[in-house]
Amino acid sequence: MALAMDPISKWSPKQVLDWMKGLDDCLLQYMWMFEREQVSGEQILHITHQELEELGVTRIGHQELILEAVDLLCALNYGLETESLRSLSHKLNASAKNLQNFITGRRRGGHYDGRASRRLPNDFLTSVVDLIGAAKNLLAWLDRSPFVSVTEYSVLKNNIVQLCLELTTIVQQDCSVYETENKILHVCKTLSGICEHIISLSSDSLLSQSAHLEVVHLTNVTPNEGLGMYIKSTYDGLHVITGTTENSPADLCKKIHAGDEVIQVNHQTVVSITLESSHIAVITILS
Repeated sequence: MALAMDPISKWSPKQVLDWMKGLDDCLLQYMWMFEREQVSGEQILHITHQELEELGVTRIGHQELILEAVDLLCALNYGLETESLRSLSHKLNASAKNLQNFITGRRRGGHYDGRASRRLPNDFLTSVVDLIGAAKNLLAWLDRSPFVSVTEYSVLKNNIVQLCLELTTIVQQDCSVYETENKILHVCKTLSGICEHIISLSSDSLLSQSAHLEVVHLTNVTPNEGLGMYIKSTYDGLHVITGTTENSPADLCKKIHAGDEVIQVNHQTVVSITLESSHIAVITILS
């Protein structure tokens, strides 16, 4: 089916500004620079620390707030209807094995100097970043219904988070490249094992299930009645429907179910921003 919203990569500078208005209040001071530079959706999806610095976002904490919000947009923009638990687990497993092969291949080379050098090669660091990116994509999936309510998946998710944190710590330690590689090899093997375990414990339907977007028009809403839709917002800005009230507008439309995510409200993307539900008439949900 066709996407029910504009791809974020096609956003105009105005759509980027509209999205930014819902981010943390401390970031509003930078909007004039984004407007002046006409930052588009394609640019925001690939924005870096350096580019944020050039846009006047000099505080690291503020940069991280924007980049964390952008991560959610990236997860929404890329591979939405083709990704599944199986594909994301395989991608992370492949990234982990590729990094292992990269390390072992370097060591077989005739000019390996890992025992003497303390400087990690740039392509090595790029591979680590790619691995963390693949892990983030899987974590975003495990953070959704029905996985988020299953204890075993929650434990696996927390293990992946800890391994990613360990990776970022390892590459900053002052030790030889050889020692760093050994630590990263251990992390990669552990991540591969987790991916294979996820695939082995999941049913075929859970493994292959993908997501899709759908526009829902809520009608006959009265101020006193409300929508009859219960929404729980996560710390990082996902808005998950937990249920509906019987015979409410949300219930009667027959398109809203527990576990769905609210992506847009009145055609405004609300991923990673505060959701105000009092004036909802049209929503786009991810189910």
